Amino acid sequence: MSHPDRRDGEVVAVVTDRAAQRAKEIGADDALERLRRELEHQPRLGRLIRTVTEGGQRVELYSTRIEADPALGHPALNVVHAYAPAPPWPPTVRIAAVVPEDPPRPEL
Repeated sequence: MSHPDRRDGEVVAVVTDRAAQRAKEIGADDALERLRRELEHQPRLGRLIRTVTEGGQRVELYSTRIEADPALGHPALNVVHAYAPAPPWPPTVRIAAVVPEDPPRPEL
């Protein structure tokens, strides 16, 4: 059964203030917005880290990677998001953390 205001398979996906701030600091806000839109349709994207219970509701924690864009000088990013499937409605995704990968080190 789906919520009457949502199309089947879609969820509400948001970026926390801290994750948005971090993405902006490293110039990855556009990449993070693209991921947010993708998570509206594929909330279980990435690698399942674990499942927890929060306020009586099951929450699944995932980690996914955004590839680097050397042409724009953007590092690869690791992004952690939490998916809370319905019920209650609507199912939601919260992008909670954005961590840039360290750049490759030159051979010593």
